[in-house]
Amino acid sequence: MPKKKDQLDVTATLPLDDTDSLRRQVLSSAIAEARRPMLVVVVGADVGQRARLADGFTIGRIPGQDMMIADPRVSSRHCRIEDRGDDWVIVDLGSTNGIRVNGERVQEKALQPFDKVELGDTMLRFELQDAADRAYDEAVERLLHVDDLTGLYVRRRFDPELDQMLRDSLVAEIPLGLLVMDLDGLKAINDANGHLFGAFVISESGKVIGRELPTGAIAARFGGDEYVAAAPGLDLDETAEFAERIRAAIAAHEFVREGVTLEPGISIGVAAAPAHGRSREALFESADAALYAAKRAGKNTVCKAG
Repeated sequence: MPKKKDQLDVTATLPLDDTDSLRRQVLSSAIAEARRPMLVVVVGADVGQRARLADGFTIGRIPGQDMMIADPRVSSRHCRIEDRGDDWVIVDLGSTNGIRVNGERVQEKALQPFDKVELGDTMLRFELQDAADRAYDEAVERLLHVDDLTGLYVRRRFDPELDQMLRDSLVAEIPLGLLVMDLDGLKAINDANGHLFGAFVISESGKVIGRELPTGAIAARFGGDEYVAAAPGLDLDETAEFAERIRAAIAAHEFVREGVTLEPGISIGVAAAPAHGRSREALFESADAALYAAKRAGKNTVCKAG
């Protein structure tokens, strides 16, 4: 088919040798794009995490690494992966607990597809992924980490994320706000309309919470009609203001299903590190106590930890 006048054939203006070289480069790039080298966490707190490799890719426990692993047995900068042309090679960076590839302790080793790399209590798998592989991994990650009703994290993903955020905030000496939330009026909605209406309210409320999250904040559904959120950089008063925005957004949202208007509320307890603790457990205890105070105060309100 003849080319239209406005179509540009870049190879037509190149000498034959340059045209062949360009075509080889395009083909090489297409092959590289189709088979991406990837690391996927298959065992450990970060299960499901995956990352595309590039030369000089670093793995460690602290922020700033290309892949950050929330495993106390992983060193701050544990290892590096290097592109050496025909091979991707993993290199130990003087880690405390070393590297094992397929059960063998190594200082450095060229990786083969499906090799299993052990760093502390975490296991990663090296893969050359095509589009179908990536789509499968993304689906698995969503099943593992995302609540299908609300689109928020599940607890198994939230807890290690919060632990890491807390460590980072303590090192940087910045506060970290925690919100513990519980819907009001859900039992009455279930009793009057059925559990499908209750599930609708839980789903919509989770989506509202997700939209209200500031940059860097995370949220999860903890089961039933309970939610939690963490926001780095917010002190207690700022966390309470964030919580009030969520409460107001829930109050303003139109919950309408099958022509029925539903009017849930939400009670929220807030706490902040380091004022209310330097561990996840201590923060939760303080925020949970504030949540119960909000319930006792008449519900659909925000209370701060004392």
